[in-house]
Order: sequence, then C-alpha cells, then structure tokens
Amino acid sequence: MSSQRPGPNVKLAKIFYKYAENVEEKRTKTKNHEESEASQEKELCDSKSYPPYNFSWFVEGKIAGMGWPQTVENLNYLADVGITKLITLSPEKLPPILECEKSLKWTEIRIKEFGAPTLKQIIKFIEICKKAEMMGEVVGVHCRHGRGRTGTMLACYLVYFQNLAPERAVLTTRLRRPGSCETYEQEKIVCYYHDCLRGTISKPDYRLVDDKLYFDCSMKQMFDEDKEESVDKEDVEEVTKSLKERFEEAIEKTRPKTKAMVINHKIYF
Repeated sequence: MSSQRPGPNVKLAKIFYKYAENVEEKRTKTKNHEESEASQEKELCDSKSYPPYNFSWFVEGKIAGMGWPQTVENLNYLADVGITKLITLSPEKLPPILECEKSLKWTEIRIKEFGAPTLKQIIKFIEICKKAEMMGEVVGVHCRHGRGRTGTMLACYLVYFQNLAPERAVLTTRLRRPGSCETYEQEKIVCYYHDCLRGTISKPDYRLVDDKLYFDCSMKQMFDEDKEESVDKEDVEEVTKSLKERFEEAIEKTRPKTKAMVINHKIYF
C-alpha cells in the first residue's frame, strides 16, 4: 500500500465554486434591484405634492394662508410653489416638518384655538414678515383651518405693510379668504394693534388677550414695571395730597378766629 494521501477532488471543487459564484451574483442582483426600487419609490414620494386645505395666496409671491399641512406632500407643494418660511399658529396641529426633505424654514407662534394673538405675538409675526421681505423669502402662515388665527395675522399684515384701517383690513382679509377673523376678540386685537402702531395708545399692554395655557415668559410687557409702580405711587400721593389740602382748607374755614399764638406746637391764650 502507498503511503501518499489522496489529493483533492478537482471535479467536485469546480462544481462548488461555480455554485458559489452563481449565488453571489444572485445576491448582488437582488440587492441592486431592491436599492433601485427604494430610490424610485423615494423619488415618486418626493415628486408627489398637493396643496393643503384652504390654501390661497394672500399677497402673490409674498405671503400665503392655509389650513394645517397634514402630510409631507403638502409641505412638498409649499416648497414647489416657492414658500421658504412656514409659520404655525396652532400648537394642537403641527406639520410633519422633520419628515420633509425639502428646504423649508419653520417657526411656531402658539395661539389657542378660537383665541386672539397677543400684541407680542403680532409683533413677532410682523418681524418675521419684514425679515422675509428683506431676504427675498416667501412666507406661509397656517392654523388648524386657516380662518380665525390666520385671518387675524393677515389682517395685521395689511395694517402694517399696506397702511390700511383695521376695519378695512379685516374686510379685505374676509374678501380674499372667507371666514377669517371669526371672533370679536380677534377683530378687537386688530384694532388695538392699529392704535398702538399709530401711537394713539401711549402705554400698550403686550399681555392683552394672553392665554394662561400657552403663556410664554418672554411675553411680558416691554415697559418697565418699576417705573410703572413709581408713576402709580406718584399719582396716589398727588391725590392724597390734594385731599389733605382740601380737608385743611375746610377746617380753616369752619375754625373760629381767635387771638391765639402757636409756639413749639403749643397753643397759649
């Protein structure tokens, strides 16, 4: 018997390597196919876009009003029509801004449903619009249905940028977007903002119509509280002083005239 070990089976090895190559080719093909399908679905998803509820241009190419953008497709539509800045007024209904891959800036101004914005919130909204106009950006503003809170802010937009009276601003907003400014408080805050803007109110209250549920610590009045307290104290002192003077005058009139002499707060007759 020979002491040599048997060599490898070449025929069996060829069959094994051929089978392994076929399996690897199938795996790479299926992987590439899945990746292409995923990219196609993603492109199809990105290409889908339709407007949100109650969408319309308020000032063409500058600002638009709408209802709550519920889906990524709504946000895609906003980006496609040129909106670069989205302002949310409804804390109960937020857009899926993190799921949208298109460039869209987002700001939240929290106002309770059917509530009126505070003067501080209106000023913040107008500052955003001013900055957007300087930077050449387009603003979109929305609440839940795009009527009450959105219409109030758009009416204030007309008051500031087009110098309209509050009544005409509310009427114009309702003609362009029916159903805007739903409550009396919302109409009232537009008038109040107009008066503060024109300087007819010397000390505006920045906490007007503020809701405790969504109260922000930064929404305090901008005037100095210590100064206000000192002014109030001065007014009270003036009133009390005048009352004391009147009281003393009345006592002097009723007091009988005597030849008394006052020395060291003692009366000698």
